[in-house]
Amino acid sequence: MPDKFRRRLLSLLLSFYNSQHNGSSYLEEDFFEDSGYQRIYRKIYFNIFRNLGFIERILTEHTKNLKDKKAKSLLVLGTSQIFFMDDIPDYACINETVKLAPVYLKKFINATLRNIARNREVLIQSYSIKENFPDWFVQKWSNLFSNDSELDYFLNFLNKSPEFHSINLDSLTPEPYIKNTNRSYPMDLASFYIPMLSGNIRASSIMDACAAPGGKTLVLSQLHPNAKITALEKDSKRSDILAHNVKKYNADNVRIINEDFLNFNLKNQEKFDLILLDAPCTGLGTMKRHPEIRWLRTREDIKKMASYQNKFLEKASQLVTHGGYILYSVCSLEAEEGIDVINKFIDSNPNFKILTPDVHYIPSDFFWDKFYYTLPHKTLTDGFFAALLKNTA
Repeated sequence: MPDKFRRRLLSLLLSFYNSQHNGSSYLEEDFFEDSGYQRIYRKIYFNIFRNLGFIERILTEHTKNLKDKKAKSLLVLGTSQIFFMDDIPDYACINETVKLAPVYLKKFINATLRNIARNREVLIQSYSIKENFPDWFVQKWSNLFSNDSELDYFLNFLNKSPEFHSINLDSLTPEPYIKNTNRSYPMDLASFYIPMLSGNIRASSIMDACAAPGGKTLVLSQLHPNAKITALEKDSKRSDILAHNVKKYNADNVRIINEDFLNFNLKNQEKFDLILLDAPCTGLGTMKRHPEIRWLRTREDIKKMASYQNKFLEKASQLVTHGGYILYSVCSLEAEEGIDVINKFIDSNPNFKILTPDVHYIPSDFFWDKFYYTLPHKTLTDGFFAALLKNTA
């Protein structure tokens, strides 16, 4: 009987290739929480997308005109295990993959995978980290590093497992990751430090503009216990997750509004002293924990998202008090989504000033000039950009 969890991996791959075809920028990830071997299936998932460029090149060399998406998905699934799952014998990788194949593909899948397995040791010698990222991404980053070895180090780090921490919400300190603890929230360090950038700001009213799932909201709640915090989330399902976390961690100074930030109206409410704008972005800074994202994004996506982010910043400028602050952040290191968005905003809003956050407990490696900028291979975190702006009008 075919392995139902491998079948779900196959379905995920089919969805991925269909997403590429129809221009979708999102893949419904499977965490295999219902499997007693969750670690194995998650490992296969990560190995597929971290090494997809290499895998597809090997398949191109061993097949002709592989246009059948089912065949391609099966071969990617099998090949990824042959090369990158040392704890699964080759015969098991091949047999389990063949079981998933329809009758018309079984002989083809079996023969191709056996041929690849026989030549594995020779083929792996041609492995290059650069081929496991889109060409546009490699070219873009090669211009920012002084030599190839530094670029390779950066790319190799993006292909490693992410670091996990638990944030103690009582002391607001990171601790070693522990699952399901009462007063600790799982969070990447780069994400945790962003709301902490507001630690020296006195604010009686705060907005978290794009709040779900709520990690930054919880930090703000603890960091500013006397402030009234409004947490906005336009997606109803994500808003429910946000509400669950706010209730679970007793963030009593937080109210949740299920609404699009761009459509938010103050009505009879006063403006906010501090707005945390963790803006929608390409998410390219999170590819350590979401390796598929590199294959679903294009240069054009970055430009489109930057235009969207400009609208968010302009909206925030209308909602912040005179003398108030906007803390802008994105989980992306692309200049178009970070410093370029900020510079464009400042040029058209001269009453806003870029501040250097005064936080001595955050390591200096997390900053570049006035900006919060976490290069993963230096900070051992996801890649985030943040800027603190003050309305000086």
